[in-house]
Amino acid sequence: MLVVSVGATQNIGPMRTLNPSPLAIPAVDRIWIDAARELGFAVVRTPNAYASSDGAGGIGIGTHEILDADDAVAQLIFHELCHALVEGPSRRQLPDWGLDNSGGGDVVREYACLRLQAHLAGPCGLRELMAPTTEYRSYHDRLPADVLASDGDPATGLAREAAARAEASSWGAIIARALSATAASLQSAEMHAEAAGKHPVGFALGPAAETCGGCAWFYVGGRGPAVARCRQAQGGDGVARRTRAELGACDRWEAPVDCRTCGACCREAYHAVSVSMRDPVVWKQPKLVVRHGPRFEILRDGDRCAALGSRGNEHYTCAIYDDRPQACRDFAAGGRHCLDARRRVGLSR
Repeated sequence: MLVVSVGATQNIGPMRTLNPSPLAIPAVDRIWIDAARELGFAVVRTPNAYASSDGAGGIGIGTHEILDADDAVAQLIFHELCHALVEGPSRRQLPDWGLDNSGGGDVVREYACLRLQAHLAGPCGLRELMAPTTEYRSYHDRLPADVLASDGDPATGLAREAAARAEASSWGAIIARALSATAASLQSAEMHAEAAGKHPVGFALGPAAETCGGCAWFYVGGRGPAVARCRQAQGGDGVARRTRAELGACDRWEAPVDCRTCGACCREAYHAVSVSMRDPVVWKQPKLVVRHGPRFEILRDGDRCAALGSRGNEHYTCAIYDDRPQACRDFAAGGRHCLDARRRVGLSR
């Protein structure tokens, strides 16, 4: 039977396709194992728990077989240390910091731990990477920029006390040093990847004169605070890998999409454009709207929208652009569906 601590709050569930955490590299593991040791804790890898503390100076972190792909030793140790700060010295001699994950009584203390994590990791740009990968992630992602500002959440006061506790002891300096070293190690890993002919997101290197920031598939978003990401490097969980605008391009680099020379979404990439009977296009362009039982769709000309410019013309225009249906208005150039459409017609890899 697996033991799962409140400190870890990791669930055992069905297998998922997840992006590997950039933190899951030996150099970063070592940083946090050493930081824990400085604070008086010995970290051991165990097949019997995701993360736990034994109350006697031991922190157990799951082995590779136990952890999910998006978990990292660094993130789990950081989480446990933040729990120790929230609970204070009097509870460090209790297994799992005296917390009980069998009910909901300690949820506020879990929330306080997440606020403390965001507060400590933010200055190094690691707020998102060091965040939990559990069901509590949604709470973490809703946190404001200033996680210690009074907002009526009972967890805020606990987190503020824990932050003061860290500042007044060696804990604050040791954790800050580990966070700074982690950020530096990640940057070094990027440089090593490039030296080996690989882009940090995992693809081969691309045009030397281009950067991620100039690519059609670069965007700023994701769970929690928006960060730079690569839409081409998107995993099965729908989360795109982080990148930086100034990084050199990978071999998936493409210039920003020009709809007039693409037209993929209006061609064979999709078989129909459904419209609501209340959509203005129904009465503004009745000749281009067909009804299939209870459904309305835009008329097709073979494998493409009938409103698209003539065949043989590589400059694609929409004859009803000002009256186009809501589905077309909502379709974002450079978005996830745009990339899917371009792949379907062979314009993108």
